[in-house]
Amino acid sequence: MKIEFDDGFFFGKGAFETIKVVDGDPLFLEKHLERLKKSLKFFGIEREIDEEKIYDYIKNSKEKNFALKLIVSDENFILTSRKDNYRDDNKSLSLKISKVRRNSTSKIIYHKSLCYYENILEHRWAVESGYDSALFLNERDEVCETSFANIFFVRDHKVFTPEIPSGLLKGTMRDFLLENFEINEEKICAKDLIGFDECFISNSLMGVRNVTSIDEIKFTSADKTRVLQEKLKIYGF
Repeated sequence: MKIEFDDGFFFGKGAFETIKVVDGDPLFLEKHLERLKKSLKFFGIEREIDEEKIYDYIKNSKEKNFALKLIVSDENFILTSRKDNYRDDNKSLSLKISKVRRNSTSKIIYHKSLCYYENILEHRWAVESGYDSALFLNERDEVCETSFANIFFVRDHKVFTPEIPSGLLKGTMRDFLLENFEINEEKICAKDLIGFDECFISNSLMGVRNVTSIDEIKFTSADKTRVLQEKLKIYGF
């Protein structure tokens, strides 16, 4: 694999997508590429996405179930793969609120950019603290997202998720859930978390996973999570 040292390498100018491949089928590929193209336009990267190259890569892979990663910058179009660690893992998770605040006025955080290492650092910090992942709040103490997923809450059988302007990535699985289920987008303040009955997170690899706690706040229900997980089984989650 040849990598060109462009502004993607030096300054993080670029974007990536991680796609779940199930039995040789890249799930929600069209949605992933749509988001990727919007990010490339934002960064001013004039590069066509070679879909045939993506399908050839999957076809020639020894494994038929894996996580496919696309990385695009000015001079690079890179395809890599790794094990899909969520495939045989359906455990509930615990979250720790990060001390790092998301800046909702930042333009970068609304793209899955190559400037991603803060997510990894905070995820590691949460794991080292005995939790499964970190939860970001913004400068107004509004809930944003976790270090690797979008987040949802349930109260009185209604599902809520933070609105995009709070400072979060518009996830492909989040979009799928919003398009197919009744979910309310609104500002969710940290002080109001204690009033919810259930919490779950989503991304394009895991589908949805139940959250049992955020710091000291406990969530006792997993009913809505189980319903969504059952409906997502037909896609290979």
